[in-house]
Amino acid sequence: MRYFHSIRHRYYLPFAALLFCFVLSSHKTDEGMFPLSHLKDVDFKAAGFQITQKDIYNPNGIALTDALVRLGGCTGSFVSPEGLIITNHHCVFGSVAGVSSKENDYLENGFYASDKTKELRIGLTCKITKSYEDVSIKVLDGINLPMDPVRKKELINRNITALVKTEQEKHPGLTIEVSEMLVGYSYTLFRYQTLKDVRLVYVPPRTIGEFGGETDNWEWPKHTGDFSFVRAYVGKDGQPAEYRPDNVPFSPKKHLVINPKGTREKDLVFILGYPGATYRHEPAQFIRYQQEYVLPFISEWYGWRMQRMEELGKNDRDRYLRMAGTIKSLANVKKNFEGKMYGLTQTGLLEIKTREQEELQQKMKLAADPRAGFFRVIDSLYNIRLASAKRDLLISRFNGDCGALAAALTVSSFKKTHPLVSNTSPATIEQWKKELKEGLKARYKIIDQELDKDILAELIKRANNLPKKQRIKALRKIRNADKWVNTAYDKSFLDEPALLFKLVDSAFHQVYYNNDKIQQLADKLHPELVKLGEHQTAMTDKLNEQLPLLLEAKMKYANKKFIPDANATLRFTYGYITGYKEGLNPHPAPFTYRNEIFAKNATDNADYRLSPPVKELLKKDQIAKDLLDPDTNDLVLCMLYNLDTTGGNSGSPVMDAYGNLVGVNFDRAYTATLNDYSWNTDYSRSIAVDIRYVLFTMKYLNQADNLLNEMGVKI
Repeated sequence: MRYFHSIRHRYYLPFAALLFCFVLSSHKTDEGMFPLSHLKDVDFKAAGFQITQKDIYNPNGIALTDALVRLGGCTGSFVSPEGLIITNHHCVFGSVAGVSSKENDYLENGFYASDKTKELRIGLTCKITKSYEDVSIKVLDGINLPMDPVRKKELINRNITALVKTEQEKHPGLTIEVSEMLVGYSYTLFRYQTLKDVRLVYVPPRTIGEFGGETDNWEWPKHTGDFSFVRAYVGKDGQPAEYRPDNVPFSPKKHLVINPKGTREKDLVFILGYPGATYRHEPAQFIRYQQEYVLPFISEWYGWRMQRMEELGKNDRDRYLRMAGTIKSLANVKKNFEGKMYGLTQTGLLEIKTREQEELQQKMKLAADPRAGFFRVIDSLYNIRLASAKRDLLISRFNGDCGALAAALTVSSFKKTHPLVSNTSPATIEQWKKELKEGLKARYKIIDQELDKDILAELIKRANNLPKKQRIKALRKIRNADKWVNTAYDKSFLDEPALLFKLVDSAFHQVYYNNDKIQQLADKLHPELVKLGEHQTAMTDKLNEQLPLLLEAKMKYANKKFIPDANATLRFTYGYITGYKEGLNPHPAPFTYRNEIFAKNATDNADYRLSPPVKELLKKDQIAKDLLDPDTNDLVLCMLYNLDTTGGNSGSPVMDAYGNLVGVNFDRAYTATLNDYSWNTDYSRSIAVDIRYVLFTMKYLNQADNLLNEMGVKI
């Protein structure tokens, strides 16, 4: 019981109590991706809500959270009693590309299932948060303050594994996950219902769903109808099941009611969703690492890959469709990172954080606080990280961006842990075959063979241009990267997935003892990658030991308020329909309208093209009055608000003060990509497609009255 004395009474509970004092101290809209456990601290009435906390989350009843799903890496929400889910076009983009072909190009032309029998199976799954529980004390059982960080991590992982196992036995039909809310101190157990049969129902044409393309990505003003519909299915017994033709639509406990009249400026709106990750409690050195190394490197590298794929698919539509989802994903990250660099520069966040940290250190020094040594530890650890940052970032790309090499590295790793000897039994080999195939499935993907070769050649060239002391040993003998790669691929089966999996089954020894050039390279690279991984893990563990000390110091000496960083768990955020201050954006107003879309379409920019049916649709003058903005008598396309969102909030429902659906969140403005590091009153703005544009498209382009009726919409 020593732990409860050393941590629970001396540190953990005071830390938790202090934390709660500083979280949600007022209803003022500012930084806040609030966990459900903090809803009770929001003054709903003062903020302008017409609903209560229990209407949003009620563990003993039905609430809005029961309508929320995590859909892949996005968010979605049920909008009918028959499992219909609304989310973003870009959230299903890859799935749509996967079921498209030159003959049935749903990505370009859109898709509409006029009845359930025509819905298309896709590979997405969705999770519903059923309940949660603070398990911090259980996770930290056995931990004491001076414990070695590696040992501490092992104990935490052991405790989490035991907790998950126990909960899984209690709830065999649910998915159990434990999420770290504050590094080393706060942990929450979540119980999810996972639905594995998801089908495509409705996707607008690309010139609606992706209007503006990369030109407008992360930009305001937007005129993009970024929405889609899918449906969740379960087995006939109502239980989650894999895809079967006779599965039935899932019946959610709650579905959202749609407000076809939308919102007006200054209206309160809120979001529930699954924001992916933020880094607001990291030290100033972390911001420097991101700003000077990670962001520029990834942005440039993703740009190179995108450009190469565009070139390869330029004159081959089927080839392009195979790469379209990856291009979209890379482009999204690239511009996001460029926006972060812009936001960091504009706000001077690195300088602000550095100054705050120096002031905090001075206060601790004046108070003769003996714990101030963590500043020196953090600084020394980051000095080590920054010294080899360029090399480490580059070598990490060898571990996944090239499919053939990823397969070879998987085999290299497998051989280290599965030594094949003369008396290895046939039964053991059969088991190893299954394990190797699982390992390959997790990491091995070749979109295009020529692209795969180009990526490996480019990585080798870049690695050989590093300063001499930082060059990668495994590559030193490769003088001509293009020639080496062409020869290596010509004599390898590692770039042919179907053949490789077949050989694992039929000629396991051939795969195991393969010694072609790609495998030789992997065998040499593997130890270096392992060493890098161990080094980075050790660095992270040591830094994670210091972060709670930094947080506590900020709360004690700087009177700071804290909300746990986003971590893909269900969060709540609220704010108001509001535009930009004059001078910060050329379109400061919080709405965009269809009359503006034609000015963009009149340019030569291909991102602003409108297909003939869409252009005719947008010219339509006979429109239901409820769908028109009462102030302008025009159709609203997108809206802007000052909510706190990040990646993972794509597809989140935007709800009004009554909890009714008025939009679908799909983007942050360029300046708001900074949200991952800091929320800013002037720059943090997020964007949704207005529900009026969604309903307009469905009603007048596809006459999708079956879906409108299912959602209870009368227009």
